[in-house]
Amino acid sequence: MKKLVVSSIGALALGLALAAPAYADDAAFFDAVQAGGIEPNDAALQMGQAVCNEIAAGIPEGTTVVSIYTNTSNDITAEHAQVLYDAAAANLCE
Repeated sequence: MKKLVVSSIGALALGLALAAPAYADDAAFFDAVQAGGIEPNDAALQMGQAVCNEIAAGIPEGTTVVSIYTNTSNDITAEHAQVLYDAAAANLCE
């Protein structure tokens, strides 16, 4: 499976300034995104943290996944957007 490099989330305004929880498991997040075919890098981690901000704000999962899919560079698929969401929810978010 081709690895994707997540380099930008473009116009996706997810509040990246908020910090991830102290118990966030970055290593497990990276393992999960890599298993899903996404290059585990700082941009992916920032996107994961943004997902947590969306979850905390009460934004529905489907809305966030569609935003990732439509506003991320490098031809990310809808399936990869779901991988990012699931990996963040399981490993980075409160």
